[in-house]
Amino acid sequence: MNLNLEQQVTKAAVIEVYSNAKLGVAGHLVVAFLLGLVFYTRLPLEIMLVGFFLHSFVLVRRSYLIYRFNKIKDNFTDFKEITSYIKKYQFCMLLSGLFFGLFQFGVQSLSIEYHFFILAVLIGLSSGAIYTIGEVLSIYLLYLVAMIGTSMLWMVLQEGDAYNISVIMLLVSGFYSASTSVRYARNFKDMLIKEHIAKEHILEQKIAQEKILEQQNTLHYKANHDSLTDLPNRVLFEDRLNQGIEKAKRNKSVLAVYFIDLDNFKVINDSLGHDVGDMVLQAVAIRIKDILRSHDTLARWGGDEFTVVIEDLNDEHDASLLAQKILAVLKENFLIDNHELYVTTSIGISVFPKDSKDTQNLVKYADAAMYKAKDSGKNNFKFYSDNMTKMAFERVVMEASLRAAISKKEFSVHYQPQIDAKNNNFIGAEALVRWEHPTIGTISPDQFIPLAEETGLVVEIDKLVMSMAMSQFAQWRKDGYDKCVLSLNLAVKYLEQDDYIQNLKENIKKYNMDVRYLVLELTESDVMKNPESSIEKLHELSALGVNIAIDDFGTGYSSLSYLKRLPIDELKIDKSFTDDIPDNEGGTAIVKAIIAMANTIDLTIVAEGVEQKVQKDYLVKNGCNIIQGYYYAKPMVADDMLAFMKGFKDEHKS
Repeated sequence: MNLNLEQQVTKAAVIEVYSNAKLGVAGHLVVAFLLGLVFYTRLPLEIMLVGFFLHSFVLVRRSYLIYRFNKIKDNFTDFKEITSYIKKYQFCMLLSGLFFGLFQFGVQSLSIEYHFFILAVLIGLSSGAIYTIGEVLSIYLLYLVAMIGTSMLWMVLQEGDAYNISVIMLLVSGFYSASTSVRYARNFKDMLIKEHIAKEHILEQKIAQEKILEQQNTLHYKANHDSLTDLPNRVLFEDRLNQGIEKAKRNKSVLAVYFIDLDNFKVINDSLGHDVGDMVLQAVAIRIKDILRSHDTLARWGGDEFTVVIEDLNDEHDASLLAQKILAVLKENFLIDNHELYVTTSIGISVFPKDSKDTQNLVKYADAAMYKAKDSGKNNFKFYSDNMTKMAFERVVMEASLRAAISKKEFSVHYQPQIDAKNNNFIGAEALVRWEHPTIGTISPDQFIPLAEETGLVVEIDKLVMSMAMSQFAQWRKDGYDKCVLSLNLAVKYLEQDDYIQNLKENIKKYNMDVRYLVLELTESDVMKNPESSIEKLHELSALGVNIAIDDFGTGYSSLSYLKRLPIDELKIDKSFTDDIPDNEGGTAIVKAIIAMANTIDLTIVAEGVEQKVQKDYLVKNGCNIIQGYYYAKPMVADDMLAFMKGFKDEHKS
């Protein structure tokens, strides 16, 4: 139970009384022993024995109470138990006072000087109680009353002025002892209350300060750590990087910064939800942290990006060791929410002092190197090089310009003819996009399509090209070229859009396009990135009646088993193989094999990049009749294409 303030004062007083009790027992023993020595030969033996046993009883009782009290005093919580120890000690002190006071009756037969000796002893004992009487007044008050009261009783019963004066002395002594005890009791109580209040105030202040400090620490921790992974955030990472750079300068050591980005993490979020994605990030953080040294810093930069600072390297080549460890530790599967997941990462590394001595630059260069790792196929690491700064800057500018070009429709469509070389017939054209930059001029697709594919902007470009090319072919049909085949390049990212089929249908209807003369080309490498998904999507396209071609065939490592399942109508031999004709035996063998396979499974075969007559003749001789390349014409604008079609028709109409 909880004690109120008054009860706490009493408890403190009781503890004080029992703390001084050992001294009291010793004093009692000394006084009793001295009295025994003085009166041993002057009093009858039976009186001495009675006195000995009575005082022995009190001493044993007091000693036992002290022993018991010291064992339980630290656990005092019940006020009833406290008061019980007060009463027990009151009884002992009452007996003690009586036994000393009654000693007067034992020396009745002795002369007056012995009586006054006893009186002096009793007054001394009462004065000795003044110091402790105030702590629990009732304990020692009973002691005084019993001791002085019995002595006064004996004095009153005697005759003579000396005894009357002794009574007055006892009254004065008793009054002085009692009044002093009362004052001390009040002072003791006030002192304890003030001490208690002071302690409570100090405790409250201490608790308040601790709470403020705890809140400050919490706020400081939150301001410097990521709430999801509990790793340092950007702020703390940059601070530690600054410290690491200063240390590396002093020690002339090497420091490495790693920029880590999880590959295709968006797929996990989109397919399994952000909760699973968050658990993956936490698991990745734990695995990476486990392979780092205690003084290395791993931070969450944001999203699925992490950064690391490694200090005290001997040289820059040592930095590759940790990168290899990170790739290896993340290669093992993750079991997240009953899903078995595999995570790969791309890592960029910059090195102090070789790459830079500046914090921001080291992070920026590591970031640039990470993109280089992604461009190199992901799941690997790359170091930063001087050339990458320029490349990264150009990439940023190019992306911004490309976005603006899409909104302003700064694109044109060029057309490259496809000729049936065996029968000298013009059969159609492939639509090829060009960027008509307002200041630079015409930009070829090789310069911007890779960036467009990486950023997803290729989807918007393909939409523009489809609309522009179908519109142009609709015009040519009105001019009498109604049998022309239109070949359109199709990015897999566009095919993956939910609205692609609907958009294609709308364009076919809008431009009255005969689907028999529409060919959609996908590169073999794009198809093989996710063959199962590609097969499903291409079947949806095939159901519309359009023709499907595999572009750059021979470069994407497709297997015959997948080729059989793809609903394709046409194969296009890549220019890299056409260039080998006819001198390179390996190249010509591959071309022959592709043509033979296409003819076997009844696919149309088109050769790209044909620039020489010998190449054209070789292809026709071996069964590939449709030729596309500079040998017949370069890609050209619509007006030039119309002129080419008219000229080719007039030249070969006979």
